[in-house]
Amino acid sequence: MRLYHWAMGTLWRDLRYAARMLAKSPGFSITGGIILALCIGANTAIFNVVDSVLLRPLPYRDPGALVSVKDDLRGLNIPDVGMSVPEFWDFRDRSGVFDEISVMWPISANLTGGDRPERVEAVAVSWNYFHLLDARPQMGRVFYRQEDTRGFAEGAILSDSCWRQLFGADPQILGRRLRIDNDLYTVIGVMPARFRHPGRTLEGDVQIWITAGFAEAPFPKPVLRSARLLPGAIGRLRPGLGVEQAQANLETFSAQPARQFPNEYPGASKWTPRLTPLQEDLVGKARPTLLVILGAVGFVLLICSVSLANLVLARSSARQRETAVRLALGASRLQLIRLLMSESVLLSLLGGAAGLLMVLWIRPVLLGIAPGSLPRLNEVDFNWSVLLFCIAISLLTGIAFGLAPALQLSSSSLVDSLKEGSRGSSGGRAQHRFRSALVACEIALSLMLMTGAGLLLRSLEFGASESRLWFEERAGNELLDAVPQ
Repeated sequence: MRLYHWAMGTLWRDLRYAARMLAKSPGFSITGGIILALCIGANTAIFNVVDSVLLRPLPYRDPGALVSVKDDLRGLNIPDVGMSVPEFWDFRDRSGVFDEISVMWPISANLTGGDRPERVEAVAVSWNYFHLLDARPQMGRVFYRQEDTRGFAEGAILSDSCWRQLFGADPQILGRRLRIDNDLYTVIGVMPARFRHPGRTLEGDVQIWITAGFAEAPFPKPVLRSARLLPGAIGRLRPGLGVEQAQANLETFSAQPARQFPNEYPGASKWTPRLTPLQEDLVGKARPTLLVILGAVGFVLLICSVSLANLVLARSSARQRETAVRLALGASRLQLIRLLMSESVLLSLLGGAAGLLMVLWIRPVLLGIAPGSLPRLNEVDFNWSVLLFCIAISLLTGIAFGLAPALQLSSSSLVDSLKEGSRGSSGGRAQHRFRSALVACEIALSLMLMTGAGLLLRSLEFGASESRLWFEERAGNELLDAVPQ
């Protein structure tokens, strides 16, 4: 207990001394605080997105058991070729891999029945979609097994945003008739605001859910194995079954329909179903970009630390006489390092606090300008992990830019410190060499950052061109398939 009180008393004295020294140099304190607020704020803002999008588990029951189910033609090197209805039935009823599985078929539709026609994003799913995700509505109900029809059922479920924005949060919305494109539906439920569709969408968040069996119009009748009209499905693996084992079991099972229907599954195409953890499928494409951005702002913070270390070292040249006097009076070098480090850490914590306030202030603006294609964007919120990250990075930054100058200043000899600390002195040769090394490091880090940014822009430009060509080719193929032969 005595040791604790002694440590806290020492820490408090060091912080008071650091606060007095920072107050005596308002120019340095304000400049350093602004630089730190911008750099730590940028790192905290990007980490907030990375934490919400990449690190946080999906908000569903046992998210590790949820997988995305897609079909590949490995022999032709064509991924995501689409799934046929008979294949979906095989996976559901005969594979022994899934506890539950549901189709996901996104639709951009015209909605009437409200105040004015609206273009909305809907998704057609199997009846057990909400049960698979263990999702409950805030109003009404979800789909029942009785709605497992071959065509489209009559019920429709609205998202919370759709209910509020298009229908003014009408409490009498249940039972209301809507027309989606040319078909009539009845609103049977409204999902809570926190619920989001855990799959890829066409443009933005899903606003309406409908259910179908995908075996009646507008789908072919009778169903065809060659008609790969379903983009894919989500499934919940059986208890105790991992993704790798499930993938192996599913590949073994897929050999049966391949042998049974050789015309639909040519050997050269090597048709293979593929399982991907649902979170990886949802955010996988965004992962490299977010990690590169996080690394870029980390580099900016590192450059900031080197610049501040140079500023601290230049500022400490005028304090060499003070350091020499403290050494002459019996202060240890460890005490001097601790005293000098307290200034850097306090300045960094103040800059981090300002950066955190800046993030909270501009976060709505940043989310508003973020690309709509970024998955889980609406799940980005402030939490304890972001606060702890901000505190940790502030402490590490303070140590990073304060330790080297503290060691440099405390290691100088007593006689040299008294000489170099005289009026008009700007530091000795050792300090000049060390400051020159810091400037060289700063230039090198800046060049690395600029080179990486240029390569990232080239990669993004190339990726956008490839995606545009892929969409144009796929749209052209679909149009050709639609032309009667």
